[in-house]
Amino acid sequence: MDDWDAYALSVHEQLTATGFVHVCKWAGHFDPESFTKYEEVLSAAEDEKPIQKFLEENPWMLIQQMGGSCRWIRPQVRLGDAYVPDFLVARLDSYRLNWTLVELESPRAPLFMASEKNANRPAEKLREGLDQITEWRRWLRANTDYAQRPRGAGKEGLGLVEIGDWANGLVVIGRRSEMTTAQRRTRDQLAHESRTNIHTYDWLTDEGRRVRERVEELGDGTCEECSMFL
Repeated sequence: MDDWDAYALSVHEQLTATGFVHVCKWAGHFDPESFTKYEEVLSAAEDEKPIQKFLEENPWMLIQQMGGSCRWIRPQVRLGDAYVPDFLVARLDSYRLNWTLVELESPRAPLFMASEKNANRPAEKLREGLDQITEWRRWLRANTDYAQRPRGAGKEGLGLVEIGDWANGLVVIGRRSEMTTAQRRTRDQLAHESRTNIHTYDWLTDEGRRVRERVEELGDGTCEECSMFL
């Protein structure tokens, strides 16, 4: 086992010991009926709670859109006494563990204000989602050692290996039909400025199907990374 394999295996063991689930888009976690089930849940949902539950039960649905193969994902991770991200997602890339902080907002919430005068200004729930990511990063900046410190054996950390305020953000909110072309441009600018991707819930199915077609075209259900963990 070379240094990279040893490092990857250590990361896997530390994260799974703290409740993270290992998911890979290549290695047999895909359920083709889940897209239909997800769309049914999405259509009926009055807020984000049913979608949170669905994604907890089908975590591959969330990681499909984040590139690469292997991910570790965990819902409802408590950061201190005040903050609970909807999901934390980790990905090994270029000898570093990259993190994404995920905030789910209501699928019924508009991304932008309704009035014509303010049509390109973020609506309340989108602002709240972006502010939430900022607050989590601020907490991680102030508590990096505690967040990264392993759990167990007398250690009182959170076991979030190499996490920090440099983590990426993802806010999922609203539906695609609610946005104009100009608003999509504004969304992309906000995402760039905040280091936080902003997507509607339709993106999960659109990108998931696209990724799945690519996987089925190129892959055989195996992943070199996964061979160390499965």
